[in-house]
Amino acid sequence: MGFAGCEARLGADADGATLARAALVGQVWAQREIWFRFAPMVYGIFLRALGPRHDHDDLTQEVFLRIFRKLHTLEKASAIRSFVYSVAVRVLSEEMRRFTCRRRIMEQRPALSTPSTSSPANFEIRETMECVQRCLDGMDDKCRAVFVLRYLDGMKSREVALDLGISQTSVKRYLAKARAFIYQFRSNLDTATRSRFFGGGQ
Repeated sequence: MGFAGCEARLGADADGATLARAALVGQVWAQREIWFRFAPMVYGIFLRALGPRHDHDDLTQEVFLRIFRKLHTLEKASAIRSFVYSVAVRVLSEEMRRFTCRRRIMEQRPALSTPSTSSPANFEIRETMECVQRCLDGMDDKCRAVFVLRYLDGMKSREVALDLGISQTSVKRYLAKARAFIYQFRSNLDTATRSRFFGGGQ
């Protein structure tokens, strides 16, 4: 998927707040620059979370459609990057939920005469995605965004703080809340599932 051309882009040097304000009033150059600047990041989130077989292009486009529809809800223009992340994480969570629903529908269909071609590895991938999706769904938006940036995107705490426009202390607080939620989520799983996804420890 291509994101940027070789030629100089109008608005390439604009800060996030300027881009957000210009895009909000319909400036095409600003909307285009938001896409060029943040689409690779969004695409990478989907690629790392969902693997190579999903249609990451369509999901990325869905993220930016939502961003431009909801840009008026952005309270702090300089927080455009964190806004993009939060929308991307929401779309990711929804896609994982749809994946789970599709899987359940397939499981409820009457068995066909031909044997299933699903391998144990594919089954484990589906199980993993369902488990992660359920865990992400239970977090509030800010905890989810911090968690994804820190552990899925591999950022350091100071980088997460910079991208989301919050302090490192806040990052630590949100991560603590996310870990507490994951611990509670883990304790509610049956023994076999808990062992599969989190190891055999208590």
